[in-house]
Amino acid sequence: MIIQILKETDYTDEFPVFAEAFLNELKKMFSEYDFLLTLLNRNEDLLRPCYATSSFVLSERYLLRIEDINKLLMTVEDGDCVNVITKSVANQNGILVYDECFEDFVLIPIKYNQLLWTVLVCGKKHGKIKSDHINIVVEIIKKVKKLIYKLLTYEKKQKDQKRKELLLQLTKKFHFTMDVSAILGEIIYASKQVFSTFEIQLLLSHEWEVSEDLQVQQLSYSKDKTNEMATNAYLTGKIHIESLRKRRNSIVYAPLRGKQGVYGVLKIIGRHSSVFKNHEIEFLEVLADTGGNAIENAELYQQSRQLVEDLQLINKTSHQLNLNLRLSETINYMTKQIKLSFNAQEIGFFMFRKNGQIKVIEGSTKYFLKESSTEEISPFFERIKMDMDALFIGDLASQEPHLLRPFRSFIAVPMVQKGELKGAVIIVHEHAYHFSFNKFKLLQSLIHHSTLAFTNSMLHEELEKLVITDHLTRLYARNFLDERINESMEKDAYGCFLLIDIDNFKQINDVYGHQIGDDIIIQVANVLKKNIKNTDIAARWGGEELAVYLPKADKQVGELVAQRIRKKVKEVTKPKVTISCGVSDWKQIDRDKSLKRLFRYADQALYKAKRSGKNAVVIYGDDIVNTKKIWS
Repeated sequence: MIIQILKETDYTDEFPVFAEAFLNELKKMFSEYDFLLTLLNRNEDLLRPCYATSSFVLSERYLLRIEDINKLLMTVEDGDCVNVITKSVANQNGILVYDECFEDFVLIPIKYNQLLWTVLVCGKKHGKIKSDHINIVVEIIKKVKKLIYKLLTYEKKQKDQKRKELLLQLTKKFHFTMDVSAILGEIIYASKQVFSTFEIQLLLSHEWEVSEDLQVQQLSYSKDKTNEMATNAYLTGKIHIESLRKRRNSIVYAPLRGKQGVYGVLKIIGRHSSVFKNHEIEFLEVLADTGGNAIENAELYQQSRQLVEDLQLINKTSHQLNLNLRLSETINYMTKQIKLSFNAQEIGFFMFRKNGQIKVIEGSTKYFLKESSTEEISPFFERIKMDMDALFIGDLASQEPHLLRPFRSFIAVPMVQKGELKGAVIIVHEHAYHFSFNKFKLLQSLIHHSTLAFTNSMLHEELEKLVITDHLTRLYARNFLDERINESMEKDAYGCFLLIDIDNFKQINDVYGHQIGDDIIIQVANVLKKNIKNTDIAARWGGEELAVYLPKADKQVGELVAQRIRKKVKEVTKPKVTISCGVSDWKQIDRDKSLKRLFRYADQALYKAKRSGKNAVVIYGDDIVNTKKIWS
């Protein structure tokens, strides 16, 4: 019979092929019986039905416990003898699993080298099993048990070899990948290859971006007993095994160890009274260590890449800011870089003035340009001024629920130069914990390296403003006005010029003194500032004469602006004064347009206003001077 089986299987060394052929031969000899071969699974302390002549017995319901079989074998002859356990003996010892499918059955344990390897079940649906038939089966088993042992041993060696190859392949894959998600996927895949019927989980200590298909969870550090073993494995860096008596199974917690730390825990949950053997624990330990080192390498690689990117950002930004950019250009560039690198929704740059006022620097995003926003930020500025340190708030809703809604993530970094607080930079996002601590440190470093450039830009603009600004009125100086009108004449289609003179100014100086006279000039200058657009230019012409240039405005618009200024001056000045105004304009189609012509026409119109009784606006026309005079 053995020779016949070997020939039919082409002298196979694969146990599954032999087992199928062996059972089929038994079925040919005894067709009234069904035969089932259970295999030992030491992981689970069970004998599982693996091969059968009828498929209905290949079910999880027909598991045998190794412990029960060994107890029965202790009552009979020891050694490698082939013993038969009848139905009645099995039932007396609590083995009832086959009663529902067979009227009669026998169990024939197959031992070799005094170790149990498998159990052959012979069952009959209807009627009793004949003892002489069983004796024949026993004789056959005596002849094949050595072959069964060798095939099963060979299969075990093949599995061990497979595990080694699996670890080798895994190591090669880990060597060529720096993707944490891919590494975690390979750890789970390798675990399932060896423990296909077990539940496998990965408990991670970091929040990596991983595929949704992976069975991963965040490692919990609570005192809950369900988390205690995993926490201990993580904290000690040693493998832990938990035995659950009620469920009669074991759970292994293998830490994912690297050289610099532990990155999580591989959790393997056994089923059906499972028990982990030493070689399997060793395999899990090697697997977890290999995975832990791969995760660490990937983390270090990502950190080094991020560090290089951060240094490049700082270097690029510092280089760009040292190109003598204007302050507005500097802020615009920084806003763009911070949006790109930090994914911030709103960015604000603030300058702290010596008088205690806080100015929003142009180039900040729209949200921070609103007055209401500056008021809400004031408490944070007070803390920065007091501590001279940055603020990092992961969730504003939990600390300052009434401020800066709907934003929740908040970073504020002071701009300090030579120990002096110059200002602050604020970034926000509507999602809580949007900015990582690494991003917080990067922003601190970026602002630290940029503060000198900010300070230089501000000083440059202040000096430039001093050069182009009249010291008394803070209006632009005459030379700056000339430059801007020349620029406008080159690029615009038309423009309008207002020349203003304070009426009876000599009398004011004589009656009230020169100090009051200077104050009157300042008052009139302030009226000009408040009644023109940001694109318009107000300047001190000389003495008590002031001027306004309106780019892209015709003389009709000029008249409206002049009348508005004239009325406001009369209303708000103390002591009350009036002004006279001459208006001239230019068009691109004018052949003889020039500064001199524009100023001469405005001067002629102003002279007409003065001669016509003062407190008047006069517009210069092409052929005649049209006077529009309004008396006080």
